[in-house]
Amino acid sequence: MNLQVYTILFYSSSYLLFLALLWVSNEKKGIRLFDKDGLVLNPGVLIVLHVGGIILFGVLPFLTGYASFVVLYNSAALGGLPVWLTLLLVICISIFSSQIAKRKSTEVIRNGAFNTSLSTEFFFAYFFVRIIFICTYEIWFRGFLLHDCIINFGVPLAILMNVSLYTLLHVVNGKEETPACIPFGLLLCSICIWQGTAWPAVVIHLALTISYEISFLRKIIYKQAVI
Repeated sequence: MNLQVYTILFYSSSYLLFLALLWVSNEKKGIRLFDKDGLVLNPGVLIVLHVGGIILFGVLPFLTGYASFVVLYNSAALGGLPVWLTLLLVICISIFSSQIAKRKSTEVIRNGAFNTSLSTEFFFAYFFVRIIFICTYEIWFRGFLLHDCIINFGVPLAILMNVSLYTLLHVVNGKEETPACIPFGLLLCSICIWQGTAWPAVVIHLALTISYEISFLRKIIYKQAVI
C-alpha cells in the first residue's frame, strides 16, 4: 500500500470518526454551547466532542505524519495586501457576529429558555478547548486537507471537496446555519490559497465563533443579573 493510499485513509478515517462523534453528541444534546432553546443541556458531552476533535484533527496528524505541515507557515504570507485583508475581515466578521448574537439572545430571553446551572469553571474549560479545537479544525480543513487535495486533484476540485465536507458537518446544526457554510467555506479556502497558509482561516473562524458566543453569553448573564 503506497503513501497516497495511506494519506487517503488518514483523512477519511479522521473525518468519519468526527462525523460519528458529532452525531452522537447531537443525540445527547451536547453539540453546541447554546441554541434557540437555551444553553447546552449536556455540557460534559460538549467538552468530549471538542476534545475528540482536537485529537482527530490536531494530535493524529502529528503522530501519523501523513499531513503536509508546510501549510502552517509561509514567510511570503506575512506582508502585503492579503494580511490586511484578513485583518479587515476579522474586524467586520466580529462586529457582524456580535450583532447576530445579540438578536439571537434576545429571542432566547424572550422565551425564558436559558439554563443557569452552568458553572464559571465549565465556561473556562469550554472556551479553552473551544479555541484549541477551532485552531486544529481549520488547520486540518484549510491546511492539511486543502493542500493535499490541491496537489492531487487541482484547485477547483479541492475547493469543492473541502466546502462539501465542511458543510456536511454542519447539517446537524439546522437549515439556517448549513447554507451559510458554503460561502464561508469558499471564503476561507480562497484566502488560504491566496496567502499559502492556513492561519487566515484560523483567525477568521475564531473571530466569528468566539465573538458570537461571548456576545450571546454577556447578554444572557446581564439579563440574569437584572432579574
